[in-house]
Amino acid sequence: MSSRPRVVIAYKSLPRYRVPFYEGLRARLDEAGIDLGLVYGQASPREAHRSEDADIDWAIRRRNRILKLGRREAIWQPCLSDVRGADLVVVEQASRVLLNYVLLAKQVAGRSRVAFWGHGANLQVQTARAASEWLKRRVSRLPHWWFAYTEGSRRRVEALGYPAERITVVQNAQDTEELAAAVARITDEDRAAYRARHGLGDGPVGLFLGSLAREKRVDLLLDAADAIVARQPDFCLLVAGEGEERRRVEAAARERPWITTLGRVDDLPSRALALSVSSALLVPGAVGLAAVDSFAAGVPLVTVAGDGHGPEIEYVDDRVNGVLVPESAGTGGYADGALETMTIGPVRTRLLDGCRAARGVFTLDAMVTRFASGISTALAAG
Repeated sequence: MSSRPRVVIAYKSLPRYRVPFYEGLRARLDEAGIDLGLVYGQASPREAHRSEDADIDWAIRRRNRILKLGRREAIWQPCLSDVRGADLVVVEQASRVLLNYVLLAKQVAGRSRVAFWGHGANLQVQTARAASEWLKRRVSRLPHWWFAYTEGSRRRVEALGYPAERITVVQNAQDTEELAAAVARITDEDRAAYRARHGLGDGPVGLFLGSLAREKRVDLLLDAADAIVARQPDFCLLVAGEGEERRRVEAAARERPWITTLGRVDDLPSRALALSVSSALLVPGAVGLAAVDSFAAGVPLVTVAGDGHGPEIEYVDDRVNGVLVPESAGTGGYADGALETMTIGPVRTRLLDGCRAARGVFTLDAMVTRFASGISTALAAG
């Protein structure tokens, strides 16, 4: 039997964008003499539109059981046998994941050590429930170690009363090197052909890229696009994504020939082409890893400041590598921010320079390094 420490990550699903992270982390830990296992399930129906599920040949897939509790749901991952004997089990900070409670009980009994990985709180304040958040706060003080997405996540965990010395900030990211390289390979002829295929003309293009969920504020996007066209008639809007707001977008596109719907764009060449013809990434609400894509592609992000974003919104420095429009500015303010971002001039130049600088900071390699270092420290901690 191997004397090497064994760490298992048990996560409710495996989105495609996480595969390079797990592969990189496994290789980095192997170099450090640590074995990494991964057990995952499937996305729930309400989350399926966010990211395509993937598989990893060395990992274990166990189908989750979804338990309906009125309008809420709980998830049971049947993987206790897969994590048995692990020196550390890393799980998502989520009050609806029932596995967490069982593992924490085993930790109390001295049979395992548990680490949480998450935001520190539910940042989607419009969907957060008081009882669920109370439970999450109580339970989040219990694990042996914490892997916080960002510095803001670390502060939220510390505010719960959790010791700072047991928190690792992983600086959540995804693999953007291939995206940056794919955008760089696109020629002027490629862009011209793409514009012609989608009827984009020669004017500025704004791109929405992400799930078409209500929290993305698609209504504001469409209203602001109308305001932009009123001042910049050759503006076009590309909308790439799937979700509950798709019908709203398609209805708008039928009445506005300058809106093009692309559906879900997961493959790298299509995403790179859409980004390469775009002057701004227009995502008014719930920004997450789209911020990292913005930096990689050199397409400045324009969003609305305030609640409801993922922790990665911390990476966006207003008017340095992106634009954070005040909530009070409304539709007109968002349109102003988008137009300023897309117009050649000192503001756009500064934003493009900021994207290039941020691209070298918020990388997958940095995340892997931080996570691997945290695991080593957690294993050594008493």
